[in-house]
Amino acid sequence: MLRIVPTQSAAQAKSYYSQSDYYTADQEMPGVWKGKGAERLGLAGLVEKAQFEALCDNLDPATGEPITAATRSNRTVGYDFNFHAPKSLSLLHAITNDQRLLSAFQASVDETMSLVEADMQTRVRKNGQDTNRTTGEMLWARFDHFTARPIDGVPDPHLHSHAFVQNMTFDGVEGQWKAGQFRNLKRDAPFYQAVFHAKLMAKLRDLGMPLEKTHEGWEIQGFDKKTLTKFSRRTQQIEAIAEAKGITDPDQKAELGAKTRKGKAKNLSMKELRALWSERLDADEQAVIERLRGEDVILLEPAEGESQPSRGLPAKMALTFACQHVFERNSVVSERRLMAEMLNAGLGRFTVAEAQSAIKESEVIVRTYDGQRLATTHEVLAEERQVIDFARDGRGKAKPLGL
Repeated sequence: MLRIVPTQSAAQAKSYYSQSDYYTADQEMPGVWKGKGAERLGLAGLVEKAQFEALCDNLDPATGEPITAATRSNRTVGYDFNFHAPKSLSLLHAITNDQRLLSAFQASVDETMSLVEADMQTRVRKNGQDTNRTTGEMLWARFDHFTARPIDGVPDPHLHSHAFVQNMTFDGVEGQWKAGQFRNLKRDAPFYQAVFHAKLMAKLRDLGMPLEKTHEGWEIQGFDKKTLTKFSRRTQQIEAIAEAKGITDPDQKAELGAKTRKGKAKNLSMKELRALWSERLDADEQAVIERLRGEDVILLEPAEGESQPSRGLPAKMALTFACQHVFERNSVVSERRLMAEMLNAGLGRFTVAEAQSAIKESEVIVRTYDGQRLATTHEVLAEERQVIDFARDGRGKAKPLGL
């Protein structure tokens, strides 16, 4: 999952990324600087608290001078791009401490954020203009965490990453730092989420991990649903509170989770937590962990014409599946929405570039309108024309109702 959440004040940003002990606790890793904007400011390696707080105040950590021209008291300081691993991956990494799994997750986050960075824009208002300009530069700090919020003093495994993007980008045309334009990035969040999962699944496949499609998304094959539920107590807690309050919207549930979270369980080290988690596994669950720890599993190709991609479809089949899904209720969708559906159906079997090639070689029609690439098909257009012709031919053929 990927959530993009704005942070509305410097105080809020500093509180979230310092008082929560995201720098030093055993259940988190030290933050690292990322992005072309970080390179421009000479920021590299581990994040230091003073550096992070200076940026939250719109100050250059090296000079103490303002970065962007204006610093409003109520400005949006930045955006938290929050990446989550499936529960099966979180649990497997937590029990085995396999650094290959962590590296695959971190690389997938970084590669996805680099794609987001390439789309970064800023507003252009000089000389009567009212447009956006692509800058291709961002500045963010990545914080990796291993646990969820505690239930009865003990957290469950939950591998996730906060990529906190500062609300600033360098406009090369104007030669100055300016606030970022994040609207289109938030709009395309489902696409970036699909890219992240496709990259992560591809890397796990390279490690010999068998994957399967689930109702919620995907998991490493072999884990029983009851096992994943057992280690999802925080999710169950939020769902129970949401049900009591009559909340069904996913975004409102996410906000509810933020409002009801407790502080991290600082008294337990990862070694101690790993022992507690292992004790909660029965013999069958332990066997699944041991099998996945070192045994390569043969990945089965889906049968030709398979309607539900249980183990992932190749690019052309994924495109057919995606078209059937997105054009069922829509005549036109963004190309990125179509690619997101393809990547979700592929389970890491092909890349974004291969998805784009499949679309280009197909009969899907793609045109750019108002800065966005939109897609449809000849079949959908024919259906639209048929409906329009039917309505036109019926005009004036019957008396109005009630007259």
